[in-house]
Amino acid sequence: MTETPQVSSAAHKRRPTQRARKPIAPTAYRRPEPPYVDVPSVLAAEFARRWPQDADGMDAVHGYALLPTGKLLRPALVLYAALAVGGEVEHALPAAVGMECVHTGSLMHDDIIDADDERRGRPAVHVAFGPERAIIAGSSLYFRWFRTLAECARHGAPAERIARAMAAQADGGTAMCQGVFDEIDLAGEPDCPIDDYLGMAANKTGALLSTACRVGAILGGADDAQVEALGAFGRHMGLAFQIRDDLLPYDDASAAKMGKPADSDVSNHRPTLPVLLAFQRGTDEQRAAVRHALMHESNPQTALTRMRALVETTGALTETRSLADRYEQTARDAIAWLPANPYTEILTGWAGPKAR
Repeated sequence: MTETPQVSSAAHKRRPTQRARKPIAPTAYRRPEPPYVDVPSVLAAEFARRWPQDADGMDAVHGYALLPTGKLLRPALVLYAALAVGGEVEHALPAAVGMECVHTGSLMHDDIIDADDERRGRPAVHVAFGPERAIIAGSSLYFRWFRTLAECARHGAPAERIARAMAAQADGGTAMCQGVFDEIDLAGEPDCPIDDYLGMAANKTGALLSTACRVGAILGGADDAQVEALGAFGRHMGLAFQIRDDLLPYDDASAAKMGKPADSDVSNHRPTLPVLLAFQRGTDEQRAAVRHALMHESNPQTALTRMRALVETTGALTETRSLADRYEQTARDAIAWLPANPYTEILTGWAGPKAR
């Protein structure tokens, strides 16, 4: 792979409003007026450049896992956080790519752990290339996450910011692994305290989104208060994201778009938030039914069908949605005091009703 070339500062610096091109929606959720930097287009071009279609060896495995790109939520958070505090795209773009690398590497490992053969509607990496290559290539993406920070330095990001961003990444990566470890320990425990589950989710999902925001803010030159605010935004947004992900198997339309088996969690005996709330709220008979569907039903589809009925009749679905709403509001509140600009508008929109 070639090193990332220097990105022209002129290509991405803010332009006066009267010279801005016709706005292009930078996300599926929000249309700021005007978008000074079209972040999705910048990211799409960068991923296509780094992983061309004719790549071979481990790069081919990475290209298969990364392309075509999904929503690129985490790398977008890096860039929007940097831009929100007045930073430059070229100082943070490699780190944004690295954030998607570590996320994708974690998914490659998760699919092996969960024995999920499908990801994004096609064979998972370990099915397409074999588990040995998937493990090694996934681990390589973790190291690439840190290598991209060195690229940020070559693009002009000050050394002090690189050091702070590296520390934030190390902390976030450690927390993410702790969350995945804790999730395994929660398997088969429908009576798990809700707070324990939320603590796991805050690490498993919230930590990386928080890290994306913190790294972007640091590379963008934010002060400590801004870094903490954006980090809190990412953490609470991550919790809401995980909770809404937990809801997907319980809606037919959403389950069909998951890109992986809807019965994955029940197949792996993992109680998600709706299941825990159903067990907590249910009668003795309903609790027994939850435990049987989660632990003893041999047919995953039958288990999911029965669990759907239980989370609905106990009111667990309504409570789960309400909790996700509250975390999204907390995320919006965390950055409400930041100076208003198109990028803080985008972040606020991502944690708002329009994002759904």
